[in-house]
Amino acid sequence: MDELKKIEFLKSISLCESMNDAEIKNIAEHCQIKKFTKKNIVFMEQDPGNMFYIIYSGKIKITKLNNDGNEVILSILGTGDFFGEMSLLDHNKRNANAIALEDIEFFTIARNEFLDVLHNNTAFTFNLLKTFAIRLRSADIRVKSFFLDDAQQKVLMMLYDLCEKMGVQKGNGMLLEEMPNQTDLANLTGISRETLSRIIKKFEMNDIIKREGKDILIPDYKDFIERFINEE
Repeated sequence: MDELKKIEFLKSISLCESMNDAEIKNIAEHCQIKKFTKKNIVFMEQDPGNMFYIIYSGKIKITKLNNDGNEVILSILGTGDFFGEMSLLDHNKRNANAIALEDIEFFTIARNEFLDVLHNNTAFTFNLLKTFAIRLRSADIRVKSFFLDDAQQKVLMMLYDLCEKMGVQKGNGMLLEEMPNQTDLANLTGISRETLSRIIKKFEMNDIIKREGKDILIPDYKDFIERFINEE
């Protein structure tokens, strides 16, 4: 990938918001390209942390194993999202697994170069902190969801969380493109696959969502929030 293509992509993502051309060019010069195929492991818990990742295309899941050895999905990240920063900042080993949900391409920045950018680029540092705040809010939504007894409300909260993180505006609606399979979505929500499938079908019948292949559309996102989220 040539430098111009890297620069154009970096200009389009929130991590590089409010940066001038020279600052973005400097980041692009640090970026290397890596590719992983679907289901490949990017890194595992307890691996040394030596790389920062920006997703150019595709999706990954961040996971841990619970005490029973079952996978728990902490987050799903897509194009423009970044990950892997924690180990670079605190010098500890990776505290979770990162696994490709589909064929995926990253920009990677080595630890020392990442820290140099962090020290010399205030906009980059501010945007990093802003994303941390957004992720803390998302984590708060997840925690509240796990305390709910109502499986339907868990799914509504999951859809809202994903829309806020990676939804694409489509008229009055919000589009979630290339969604993971129902097993992963059920894991993310904390319910069984069968229950998730039943609820998704119910939402379709009631026109709360529309499905087109792997995409999910919430036709009226403002109404969705007012009916199902703000009331909580």
